[in-house]
Amino acid sequence: MLRTRTRLAAVLAAAALGLAACGGGGSGGSGGQSPAEIKVFAAASLTAAFTELGRRYTAAQGTKVTFNFAGSQALATQIGQGAPADVFASADLDNMAKVKDLVGSPQSFASNRLAIVVEQGNPRASGPWTT
Repeated sequence: MLRTRTRLAAVLAAAALGLAACGGGGSGGSGGQSPAEIKVFAAASLTAAFTELGRRYTAAQGTKVTFNFAGSQALATQIGQGAPADVFASADLDNMAKVKDLVGSPQSFASNRLAIVVEQGNPRASGPWTT
């Protein structure tokens, strides 16, 4: 199940990168042209996945993708102070809300669900909290 969620997050994150390439006040491009560079501010927890997505996107589209990975709060502060970003991938809604007036239209691209793993045969494995 984790792999499916990871793949879904990767697909949706790629869509977010694609949306940034379509224009909308980014770092370049006019009309239907892609910008020469997409600047992505992303939560540090997304470093591995987004780095790979950026590599693939650059190879497929020829558009350079540069990243600024840090904590969502630090990124929101940077954006609030005028740092140029085409995509902001926050790890939480609170920090996205801090910059909501500075972005076009925020989109959720991934979610998660808390899961607790117990050893097979554990008598607590069949409580009301299991699905």
